[in-house]
Amino acid sequence: MARILFAVPPLTGHVNPALSVAAELERRGHEVRWAAHAALTGDLIPDQSKVISLPIDSAFMAGLQEKSQKVRGLASVRFLYEDFCLPVAKLSLAPLERIVREFQPDLIMCDHQMLAGALVARQLGIPWLSLVTTTASILKMSHVDVVENWVVEQLHDLQTAYGMREIIDRPDFSPYGVIVFSSPELVGSQHERYPATYHFVGPAFSHRPQAIDFPWSRLDPARQKVLVSLGTVSRDRGLRFYEVLIEALAGLPLQVVMVGPEVLREKAPENFIIQPRVPQVALLPQMTAVVCHAGHNTVCESLSYGLPLIVAPIRDDQPVIAQQVVDAGAGLYMRYGKVSVAVARETMQRLLAEPQFRANAQRLAESFKRLGGARQAADVVQEYLAATPALH
Repeated sequence: MARILFAVPPLTGHVNPALSVAAELERRGHEVRWAAHAALTGDLIPDQSKVISLPIDSAFMAGLQEKSQKVRGLASVRFLYEDFCLPVAKLSLAPLERIVREFQPDLIMCDHQMLAGALVARQLGIPWLSLVTTTASILKMSHVDVVENWVVEQLHDLQTAYGMREIIDRPDFSPYGVIVFSSPELVGSQHERYPATYHFVGPAFSHRPQAIDFPWSRLDPARQKVLVSLGTVSRDRGLRFYEVLIEALAGLPLQVVMVGPEVLREKAPENFIIQPRVPQVALLPQMTAVVCHAGHNTVCESLSYGLPLIVAPIRDDQPVIAQQVVDAGAGLYMRYGKVSVAVARETMQRLLAEPQFRANAQRLAESFKRLGGARQAADVVQEYLAATPALH
């Protein structure tokens, strides 16, 4: 059995899929450890005894959260690297190298935005596989060439500063294999992919802890039910979007579960349940449709249950993922910043009334089932280990 180190950034959407893969590998007898920023991932990783802590200042993350609320569009892509990925990499390189030397893993599972993991693995000659938690990262987008060129330049500088012997354009993609938590059917063929050995495994959320209170008895089995969620990062961005949806959906014959700030509860109509956190994975089988920010995890988890979506992207990769949903015929687009009550109501009515959206969502659900999620990701790992006898 192998010693496997997971290197993840302090972001919920990136840790969650890795948790399911790690649990499956442990079930198969492998020894798993986490190189993670423990203070920020403590609520996510159940067994903190397996976490080898990386240093990061909570004030840094708080400032990052505040700044992230103000950026949109292509500016948010530059922000992601300049204000998050690159600083976290620089902070993590030396301590992560010490962790790898001490733990001596046979294999590193490295999130594609945890750049330090990829560089340390290469520097120390440790085999590694990439975990891609958003498919926007693997696509060549012609309209962002200027940003892409800037990113490549920054990645070159990072490798040079760390003393890498070989400087490559995309050090975030492992030459050994790239595990993608989606399906080719959802990603589509509209854009060329960066060259890599891809393993599409579908979403992985089979081992996620869901210790969140929820008033299950309030769910009405006689009504269609809609989940509204803007994810963990965007949830507190502003009240306008929530308020528009509350007014738009209040009079419709459906029940709405909204993940939003506590202050909204006093405005909640009879057909709304509003909470700051919900057990999303457990709730989805009870839902009829989902309204979200087009975060990759929420989109793929919803589609896993054949649920059509209204996507209202805000920043980062979200416009790309939203377009994938629309192109696949599994949902409708809605403008986050300028949506009106009338448009929100009409969009929801259309999503629920026209059967092709649910049919296409169910088609994508089947594409995920054929791939296998965490099981398939663990199979990829074991196939790689079996093909590399020197690891044993």
